[in-house]
Amino acid sequence: MELFPILFLFVLVHQHVIHPVLANNDDEAANSKRYRIAIIGGGISGSFVTKYISEYDISYGKQRKQCLLDKIVVYDISPPPSGFSDDGQSNDDNNHVLKSSSDPRPENWQGSRVSSITVKDTVIELGASIIYDGNLLVVEMMNGDPDNLVRDDPMGTSKKEEEEGNNSREPYGFGIYHGNKEWLLKTSSFANYPPFFRKMLLPITFLWRYNLDYFRLQQAVKRAVSAFDIVYGLLNDTKNELTYFESPMELWDAIGLRTAAAVSFHDLLDGLGLYRDASLEMQQETTTESSNSWWNWRKWLPGMGCMRSELVTAMTINTYNADLNEMNGLVGLVSYVPSSGELFSVKGGNNKLMESALYQSRRLYEKAPKCEQSKERIQRQQKQVTTVISNGDTMELLSNEDSLGEFDVVILAAPLQQCRIQFLVHNPMGMDDSILHPMPLGGVHENEDVIDRPGRTDTINNEHGDLAFVAPLPSSATSPYTSVVTTVISNATINTSHFGLDDNEPLPRTILVSERGKMLEGITTLRIMSMETGLIKIFSTEELSLEHRNALFGSHHIIEYVQIWGGGDNREHSRTGGATPNFAGGRNSESLPFLLYDSSKHLSKSDGAALYYVNAIESSVAAIEISAIGAKSVAKLVARRLGLVSPVAVSSRDEL
Repeated sequence: MELFPILFLFVLVHQHVIHPVLANNDDEAANSKRYRIAIIGGGISGSFVTKYISEYDISYGKQRKQCLLDKIVVYDISPPPSGFSDDGQSNDDNNHVLKSSSDPRPENWQGSRVSSITVKDTVIELGASIIYDGNLLVVEMMNGDPDNLVRDDPMGTSKKEEEEGNNSREPYGFGIYHGNKEWLLKTSSFANYPPFFRKMLLPITFLWRYNLDYFRLQQAVKRAVSAFDIVYGLLNDTKNELTYFESPMELWDAIGLRTAAAVSFHDLLDGLGLYRDASLEMQQETTTESSNSWWNWRKWLPGMGCMRSELVTAMTINTYNADLNEMNGLVGLVSYVPSSGELFSVKGGNNKLMESALYQSRRLYEKAPKCEQSKERIQRQQKQVTTVISNGDTMELLSNEDSLGEFDVVILAAPLQQCRIQFLVHNPMGMDDSILHPMPLGGVHENEDVIDRPGRTDTINNEHGDLAFVAPLPSSATSPYTSVVTTVISNATINTSHFGLDDNEPLPRTILVSERGKMLEGITTLRIMSMETGLIKIFSTEELSLEHRNALFGSHHIIEYVQIWGGGDNREHSRTGGATPNFAGGRNSESLPFLLYDSSKHLSKSDGAALYYVNAIESSVAAIEISAIGAKSVAKLVARRLGLVSPVAVSSRDEL
């Protein structure tokens, strides 16, 4: 049996019944109300879901008399792009202070994980750095704004170098550093060969060094990529009810990747039959094939290596700061996908994707003949949402004591454990409107006897006055994200002796690390951006001390910028920040649904306010394209709820 069976287009394991709460086919009735949507978080998830919902509204408006959305307001702690500012003022009052695309922002708030900074005329990605050519939703967004979203070679890779002539002074390729001046793999020596020969050397080296393991993993990645290709067809289909996924796990199940999300990457690689060298792992386990076994044929051939412990481990540490036991199989495959295709970044910074998504949303309405042309329809405000309160009909957003307004739909486009928001509901019985209860984001267990749940205080009353217990949130919604520190320095000189390199040999452009290399050096990735200015970007688990930096880069280096993604000495920042989810080897794959709270369901109303959660999809995997997939999934659910789309009712897949 193949590890990733590609299922038919509309496969789901359980039945679905259409229930568009607010859908109405009568134009006159549907147009009687204009809906207001609030989006909390202006990163990839928040900006992309804005664009997708706008498209559904415009499409509805073309078929009927007018659009249904009154306004979409995106709230974020970072400044809005030009043209979306409330006061029209610039934030350039401190031009001498180096700022990222997320600055200025409140203290101890990290902002979007897609953030860039320009240092010495070089754009440096502080978070998500590269985009894969097969990321169709990101590519589609770029095609919608070709003048502003232009492809550029990803910084820190050797794409350009392969086409250029030999220059022994410039770094080239990559290396996997094992600590104590030991390297597991270096491709920087390829710089001494002509460009046309370099292209052949890398696959030949991998094929010889990793033999069948190289093919096995490549084939698994191809099957996963093919499964993702099905996702795009499902997301674009608004006619069939079975293409509306209520949770991320339904989506992964439909394309045959649910199993991969529920096991560790080590277990998945075991299933693929990849060789495992326990001597290269920090947490050594008994394996069926050890590098120390006398019958291990690899040790008798020159140039042999372990793909799992070398290349795969280094790539996962680089992308997620986690080893193979901490990763689940799905995110492990996603981290390896870029090795098999073309990579790029957005010229001027990947953060331009978020800005463009908002501009494209506004332009959609400007060009729509049947929708009122108003710049106020798409808004982006720099506000910190602290409380969301549902009264059943609407949800009110508060920024401390200030009301931001009431909305029919609220979309949380930020990790739940990082947003620092109180979600509250009024008493369902309406007896005392001043009493607020925690919003049951994890659902409720109805009709349970208090005797069976002694000591429980997390209860609410349902619409009938019966006691209901609030269900706990899954660990994927409560576990802290993995901490990463991005440090940008200039005027640096790589200490070649520290890394066991000769002064006259080419330096690797990108230095990855093994498990031991990470433990000994405290870094996860080092990228040389410019030899001329000594510009280097480092990813590490913790902030690098002055002594450590001097040992690596000399005493004359200059710190240009430090971005802390979780962790650090600040406890609040450590708890509410972080770069990537804690996947816990697949144990945290259980996700929340995309619809967190539905007033109509909890209060038995014909309609009501709703809270959606885009980042539920990060329980299994996190990447720019994954955020876009989550945004598209939620946009479809919201469009169905508001009657912007009308899928065909199907009680089960057997009717297809």
